Amino acid sequence: MIVSNGIAGNIRTDDALKEKSTDRVELEWFDTEKRILRVRTVGGQEIGFRNLRGAPLQDGDILFEDEQRRIVVSILPCLCLIFHPRDYIEMARICFEIGNRHLPIYINETAEVILAYESPLHQLLINGDYRVTVDTRVILQTHTLKMHEWSTKTKFNITLAKGE
Repeated sequence: MIVSNGIAGNIRTDDALKEKSTDRVELEWFDTEKRILRVRTVGGQEIGFRNLRGAPLQDGDILFEDEQRRIVVSILPCLCLIFHPRDYIEMARICFEIGNRHLPIYINETAEVILAYESPLHQLLINGDYRVTVDTRVILQTHTLKMHEWSTKTKFNITLAKGE
């Protein structure tokens, strides 16, 4: 078994890593935040990984690397709800509703709100006349909001204007 305690880079951002053979560890989106993993690669190699950095694993992260090979993370696609907000007020309302269900929200560069598919939430969005689609995607950790984590570090309040 290979043991790794850190991330050695990312194949998506480092061009000097193209020559080596690459084996993949396929993970579900919810496994990327685990601090300790013991999994098998696609090639059958067992790897134990401890995430000392604490940040979620990204697609393409290198878990192990030596002179001949490397082992990288590959996040598997899953069925997702994709919400397209019309304005900031609608974005705030829907993020509040999703946050009340303690579900992680992923927001990409085009301001789409993405979360793993859940039938009751899908029905809520349809009944609320929100623009929502269902698609199979890889949930990337671009911007993650975890509404169930409480912090005393923030010093601001969020309020909606009267009548909106």
